[in-house]
Amino acid sequence: MNSKFFLVGSTKFENKTLNPFDDIICDFFDSLSQDILKKKKIFNDSDILTLGFWLRKKNILKLKDSFYDEELKRPQGIVFHITPNNVPINFAYSLFFGLITGNTNIVKVPSKKYLQVEYLCQSINNLLKIKKFNILKKMINIIRYENDDKITEEISKKSNARIIWGGDQTVKKIKNISTPVKCVDIAFPDRYSFSVVNLESLKNLNNFDFLNFVKKFYTDNYTFDQNACNSSHLVFWIGKKKDKELIKKFWIELNSYVNKKIDYPDTVSTDKYNKICNDLVYFSNIKKLKIYSKSLHVVTLNKLIPKNELQRGQWGYFYQYLSNDLSILPKIITEKYQTLSYFGLDRAFFKKFIQKNEIRGIDRIVPIGRSMEMSYLWDGYNLLRALTRIIDIK
Repeated sequence: MNSKFFLVGSTKFENKTLNPFDDIICDFFDSLSQDILKKKKIFNDSDILTLGFWLRKKNILKLKDSFYDEELKRPQGIVFHITPNNVPINFAYSLFFGLITGNTNIVKVPSKKYLQVEYLCQSINNLLKIKKFNILKKMINIIRYENDDKITEEISKKSNARIIWGGDQTVKKIKNISTPVKCVDIAFPDRYSFSVVNLESLKNLNNFDFLNFVKKFYTDNYTFDQNACNSSHLVFWIGKKKDKELIKKFWIELNSYVNKKIDYPDTVSTDKYNKICNDLVYFSNIKKLKIYSKSLHVVTLNKLIPKNELQRGQWGYFYQYLSNDLSILPKIITEKYQTLSYFGLDRAFFKKFIQKNEIRGIDRIVPIGRSMEMSYLWDGYNLLRALTRIIDIK
């Protein structure tokens, strides 16, 4: 493989491992966190800054506490990460889970150049020059190449585990590539997410808390321009027809806040116009459309349909549905559903709801404002366990 493909690492892959949560690895990520947080003013509230807070040693030690028990766990070996093109910062989280569990990592980043990727690779390279972290040089390999089956096959042959992020077709294609017999594949295909809001609780908020709720919704859904698997496409309002003014108030406040934070290019308006046309042609459940600005379009639905996950937006294109309860949800939720973000309900309610209705979809249920939080529990996987093997000693 040509050296120009390597952003971090060398052209030779070696199966070098350390103990999971080794002090050197923990210190490395804490140093990366400090480097990011020093540049707060540059990154403002970007996804890089969120990563910086997440990588703090305090958070890493919490993960360590949840990882260790009486079982002896060892790294899988070489982990090949194929990361998505639409969420550039994703590669850093994937690398974290691979390295914190003591594995050697080969991370394929998006072929398109992103500022976040360039900055983080530069920062990682600088840290690896420090004598203390020299041992990690063989364990962190970050590469960039256009889709090339031969390269993917070459790396897959050496892999003990693969983390595959991408659309359904991408995941299927890569899973068909031959790997060693014991290679573990962890696949994160395309998913669908939505929000549930109890209007009775929303109407009880004072102005300050209401605006704070708006900001949380913005963080969940505009951070990656509604492209992430955990971004909401549908807002399911629990309430009555008399609550429509409250719903309208929410969208007005969101539109005002969004336009202070984002200025989408005019091409977004064109894309949304095409989306509207397609919706009107292919879906019969559209009641009306409200265009607040190029940053916010809201489609009101008169019913939810099977394969409702086909109705999805980008750049602030949301569907909404009003009902007095959640009885329709078990009929439409499929394994395609990933994150349910909520407001005005609680953990106990959803635990009972999932068990009672034997729902097969939904892997995450979090309060609105926390859907972008990364966790070692993702899409039903425990990544810390999946990237290690357990040695049974009697």
